[in-house]
Parts: sequence; C-alpha cells; structure tokens
Amino acid sequence: MRTKITISFAILFSITFNSCKKKFDYPENPAETAVSGYTNIARIKAKFNSYYNLGPTPTKVYKFDTDSNLVCTVIADEASGNIYKSVYVNDATGAIKLNLTYSGGLNTGDKIRINLNSVLLNSYGGVIQLDSINIEKKIVKLESGQVVNPIKVTMNQIMGNLSQLQSQVIVLDSVEFDNGNKNQPYADAINKASIDRTIINSAGISMIVRTSGYASFASALTPCGKGRITAVLGQYNGTIQLTVRQYNEVVMSSGTCPYLIKNFNDGSITSGGWSAFNVSGNINWTIGTFGGKQYANITNYANATNTACETWLISPSLNLSSFNNPIMSFISACNYTGPVLEVFISTNYSSGNPSAAAWTPITASFSAGSFAWTNSGNISLIPYKNSNFKIGFKYTG
Repeated sequence: MRTKITISFAILFSITFNSCKKKFDYPENPAETAVSGYTNIARIKAKFNSYYNLGPTPTKVYKFDTDSNLVCTVIADEASGNIYKSVYVNDATGAIKLNLTYSGGLNTGDKIRINLNSVLLNSYGGVIQLDSINIEKKIVKLESGQVVNPIKVTMNQIMGNLSQLQSQVIVLDSVEFDNGNKNQPYADAINKASIDRTIINSAGISMIVRTSGYASFASALTPCGKGRITAVLGQYNGTIQLTVRQYNEVVMSSGTCPYLIKNFNDGSITSGGWSAFNVSGNINWTIGTFGGKQYANITNYANATNTACETWLISPSLNLSSFNNPIMSFISACNYTGPVLEVFISTNYSSGNPSAAAWTPITASFSAGSFAWTNSGNISLIPYKNSNFKIGFKYTG
C-alpha cells in the first residue's frame, strides 16, 4: 500500500464590514519603409501556420524578403515594465506580438506602419511573433492616441478560440485570485523574478497571471475580492497566460483575505510555524511538485516495501475570536489503498507527541484516488473561534 497526499491549505474568514528608454518619433531613414504592398495579421498568421505547421519542417525561421507593410495599432506597451522589448498590436483581423531590437518608443494607442522586409516570423512558447524589429528603420508612426478597446470574453471562449484571441487585450469579469494567491505579491521585486498567480471564475476554471519581477507593481499585493482583470492573452507551451498591462487594470471589490495560507511554495514543510511529528515509523512529509504546484507529500511505500507509520502535520496556534465566520479549506490528492488522510482540531495540544492531546475529528472531502485533486469544501471553524487551537493532518500507513 502506498499513498500520496497533496495538501494546499488556507483558512479564510468572512468579516462583515529598467531599462533605457529611447525616444522614437519617425525612422532615421523613412525611405526604408516602403508604402507599396500591404498585408494584415490574419495573413501573417496564416503564413506562419503554412510554413511551420503544414509544410515540411523548416531548417530555419521564416524571414520576409519583400517590402510588405502591416498597418496596426499598439494595444500594449512597456510602460509598466511588465512587458520588455516588445509590444502587442492589432488590426481588424487579429493581434500579434512584436519583438523589438531595443526597448522604448512605442505607446498604447499608436497607429503604426511596419515594413516587414527582413523581419523574422516565429513563435515562443506558442505565441506567434514578428521578431527583431528595428523601430527606427522599420516603423513609421502614423497617429497617436487611438482608442484601444479590450475584448470582453469568458474563460470558456478563450479556451475555445485561443488562436484567434492570442495577443489580444481581453477583459475577464467575475474572477478572483484563488485562496493561495490572494494578498500575495504579484512578483518577486527583490530578486527580479517572475511569479505565476492563479485566478478562477465561479465555475472553478483557472488561468495564470504571470508578472515580471521588473514590473512597477511587482511588490503590490493581489486583491482578495472578485471583479475584473484586463490583460494581454498569451500562452506558454499549452498553458494560457495573462499579462497585466497596468496595475490599475485589475479592478476587484474588497473581499475576504486569508488569515493563514500554507501552500508549500517556499519549499518548506515547517515554515510559518507548522510542525511535523512521527508517532510511529520513520515516514516523513516532504515537498512534492506536480502541475506547477508544490505540496506536502507523504508515502509509506519505498523499495517495494510498505512501512507502518503514523505521521502528523500540525498548524501553528490559531486565535479567531475577532472573526465572525471563520472557515478553512484544503485540497488533497492520493492514490492506491489504505487509511484515508484525516484532519483534526485540538484546543489543548502545544507541542511534541500529538497522542498526548485531545483531538476532535473534522468532516471533510478527500481525494478518492488516481491522484485526483479534491477540494475539502468550506469547513466552519465557528465552534473553535473563541479558543486557541491547532489543526492536525494525520497520515497512517
């Protein structure tokens, strides 16, 4: 018998109450931007598909070799630092990403003409892009101040029409960050590292919001309520990703922030005041990774041998007396057979062997097997909110 348990734990409470910017105006040599021969984004994407997907495997990336022009409007720029050395543009037929040879010079609302001669057409992570564009030599700014209207869509519409919507600026309504990603920094501003945060809709469908550590709002905390997010729609190797243009384009009502989150993304079982204890056997909780998530993992099966054990994972002491309706939830996944994971609450456990304290079992939903993620449901903690208490997860092998 072996079992793998995955826990992402959160307690929620409902309370009543840079780079160098180069100036750009017109190209140094306007004659290089020809005005004869025009194309559009739909035809460019069709060319990409025919060259890379429908024909024989190319030995090199596609490079335009004639003076063909694309007239389009910038819909996302580098102003916030969350997009670097690139912008996104659209026309009446679709949207596409432009990779630039240097940063700066184009702003949202600029109507531009691009000479595609010698420009590369490729993709990164599944996002089709026009690459290595020198804006001084290849782009003429025709107008500024064009109105950019994001496209309002649902998550289902995105998943069913990703190829057409890719690189567009979209709006999602009635979404929120999931429990483990509320009230958390958008990115790592200290180490300049990007972080993925997850948003969900009312049906539980999720998508990634990816933010650069160089974004001006990297250290800002994600909101706890539900509302609207405006972002560029992209993807990376099959995973849909949203890139926020500006901090003020995440507009969510005030909501309930988690009091305590244990999501194991820091790679530690015992951070945040958590503890682990072996009542019997020598089987320990470890950190596992699956589907981009880190979790607490435990199994009593190793080297074709089952080892009997009883191992606990215990929260820090909690005092919820100031909250009206405290609840907790967690997710778990398991496989194979044997005793199910159990969860308990104790008002008299301090430390050491949990067998010496009194524990009250808590009813929750657990994974039925096949490593299927299962939500525990919202578990009311009202009976314990006037006492200091700890929550314990008990694994028996």
